[in-house]
Amino acid sequence: MKQFIFALALIVFAACQVNDKTGEVQPTAETQTATAEAARETREAAEEVKKGAQELGQDIKKGAQDLKESEAAQRVAAGAREAGQGVKQGVGEAAEAAGEKIAQEGREAQAEAKKKKKQ
Repeated sequence: MKQFIFALALIVFAACQVNDKTGEVQPTAETQTATAEAARETREAAEEVKKGAQELGQDIKKGAQDLKESEAAQRVAAGAREAGQGVKQGVGEAAEAAGEKIAQEGREAQAEAKKKKKQ
């Protein structure tokens, strides 16, 4: 796109006339027409690209939704939920076992402290 604009500017500059009296650069009628035509074509091309990108985005969104709703995806999601529940249960059991071990250690420490107190 940058190259196109540069080329267009180069063509416009080359197609301009220098006013001998004022020294100003003025585009010829032919250059003005070509410039307007190039600008119109550029707008049309940009619109086509925009439309194509929107259609592609909609296709991708639809494909993702179809995949999400597929039977395989549902099975994977169910498996993930089941695995998550298994992990939660395992962590709960480990915490419970650790709590029981800490309670046992606490009872032993209390019993030892009572023995030393009696001695």
